[in-house]
Order: sequence, then structure tokens, then C-alpha cells
Amino acid sequence: MADIIELEKRRQRQQREKTHGLNEEKLEVLKKVLQCTRCQLKCARCGSQMMEVEDTRHSSLPYPLCAGCGDEYKVYLELAAGKSGGGRYWHNQEWMEIWRTWLQHQKALDQYRDSKEFIKLLHEFEALW
Repeated sequence: MADIIELEKRRQRQQREKTHGLNEEKLEVLKKVLQCTRCQLKCARCGSQMMEVEDTRHSSLPYPLCAGCGDEYKVYLELAAGKSGGGRYWHNQEWMEIWRTWLQHQKALDQYRDSKEFIKLLHEFEALW
């Protein structure tokens, strides 16, 4: 009888381990979406570290950009608006597409952060803290 496995205790332990793993996964998602993608000390475009929070936001873009990416973004806006002359030889259609899709990606991240499911995830973690 000493060798009988207590199934209920085993099931409870497995459930605790599963819940713990799920909480760790949720926490990792939160860290990536809230902390890493919105760090004010790195460029949202290239990821380079910025030593201080400077006036790196553009009126039409709510993300911090380093000086180089900020200049490139200004050129992108001019070219997208049909103005010419400000671009360099590398500012071709493929370059425009990179900026366009990056902006779409940022918009998708913003929409995810505003989704009811993500907000529910935030509330679940508020309850744990």
C-alpha cells in the first residue's frame, strides 16, 4: 500500500506547474510588448541605444527615433507626399516599402495593446501583484 500513487496530489502538482508555466509565458509577453517595444531610451526603428531622452518624437509619429532614423523618416514623409529632391539614391521604392511596412507593424502593435484580450491579460497580472 505504501507504493500507491496519490493521483489527486499528482494532478494538483501538475496543474500548479502548468499554471506557473502559463504565468511565466504571460509575463514574458507583457515584458516584450510593454517594456521592450516602448523603451524610451532606444530608437524604435533601429534599436540603437540613446543616452538620454531627447526630443526624438515627430508630430506624426509617437515613437522615439534616433537622429539618423528621424532624418530618414522626414525624407520618407516628403517622398510619400510626392515631394522630390530630398532623397538620396538609396531612397528607392524598396526603401519606401520598408518604411511603410514598419509603420504598419507599429500600428498593429498599438492595436494589439488596445485590444480587449491584451487589456484582460494586464488585469490578470494586476490581480497577481
